[in-house]
Amino acid sequence: MSRNQPESLGAAAIRPIREPVQLNWQRMNTFGGVLIIIGLIGFVAGLATGNAQRVWLTWLVSWLFFMGIAQGGVVASAAFYLVQGRWAGSLHYKLAQSFWLFLPVGLVLFAGVAIGRDHIFPWIAHPAEGKEGWLNAPFLITRDWIAIIILTILSWLLVIWSREPDAIAWQRDPRTIEMPPRGLRRLAPAVGIAYCVVFTLLAFDLIMSLSPQWHSTLFGWWYFETAFWSAIVAMAFVVVQMARILPPGNAFSIPELRHDCGKMVFAFSVFWIYLGFAQYIVIWYGDIPTETFFILVRFWHHPWAILSWIPVFFMWVIPFLFLMGVRPKKSLAILGTVATLGLIGVWILNYIMIVPSLSPHHLPFGWVEICIAAGFLGVFIFTSIPGLKLVAQEAIVPGPSIYGGHGTHGEQV
Repeated sequence: MSRNQPESLGAAAIRPIREPVQLNWQRMNTFGGVLIIIGLIGFVAGLATGNAQRVWLTWLVSWLFFMGIAQGGVVASAAFYLVQGRWAGSLHYKLAQSFWLFLPVGLVLFAGVAIGRDHIFPWIAHPAEGKEGWLNAPFLITRDWIAIIILTILSWLLVIWSREPDAIAWQRDPRTIEMPPRGLRRLAPAVGIAYCVVFTLLAFDLIMSLSPQWHSTLFGWWYFETAFWSAIVAMAFVVVQMARILPPGNAFSIPELRHDCGKMVFAFSVFWIYLGFAQYIVIWYGDIPTETFFILVRFWHHPWAILSWIPVFFMWVIPFLFLMGVRPKKSLAILGTVATLGLIGVWILNYIMIVPSLSPHHLPFGWVEICIAAGFLGVFIFTSIPGLKLVAQEAIVPGPSIYGGHGTHGEQV
């Protein structure tokens, strides 16, 4: 027997049963990089081939979509503080905030809206009578940029303070009725209020203004709830993927956690359709041409009718039918499918809110739109990786018990 054998046996004896798991983040980096290259190629080729309007409209669609997910996630974490939600320790706080780094990047990418404004806003070439004071490009770009900066700073502060030791200790102690740390008690409502104001402004300026004659006072509420729901769906998507790729017994393998994520997807899907129907019914019984044309072009006229109904099915009908019971919410296959379709539905919703205003009789969807959207997805993946690493670490490292007796490895404690 070799002299080294006892030493090797001793080393094996003290080696942890569960080796540390190293996820292949490099593969995700590579995937994101490939998508960014595709986006850059599509951007340059689109401008070179005379498709500038399609490029900049898709830029706006994708910017709103990914900003909605990133900002909605931070607002979801603020909501957890407001309701003292500690049902998954600090895991769901990290999960909600995992996309936040896209916010400062999105602040820079908003420059694309400023650069492509002549192709985006019809009232630049044809001023809206009586609205020139509000609908002028310098004022609109400036106020929106300032609003985004303020909300991004508040979001950054919330994320930073959420990672302080006292905040983490509070998140991981659901057995007490202690309030969150004082700074977070003040910052969380500030983030929520600022979010409602800023995303209402963005909905009015970047979507509603593309049809200057159309107006709806409920549109802002409906839109920021849409963005909030997209963040919840993105969280559910991450939960499903993490449950599959992390080692057995990770926190996401706890059925109760998936059940809670499914409940949020279900509940806010119902709230989304409620706000949408409340907006629609007023326009319908009012039957005023300046209000009805916006809906008629999208839902009842070719070529937009079929595409416009897809978000209704992906964002409400399917979640309502498939997540009504308890077991479907815990199912990785069902929750993952609903989340994936939900994200697709939100992107399509942004698309049909924006593009028909400038192209009512033609559906411009092809390689330009796919490439630009892919580029934004690549940027979003890059900015989400640091947050997702924290989520994975929180899910695989043993921590305080959650869900009344289940540890982060899903075992009885």
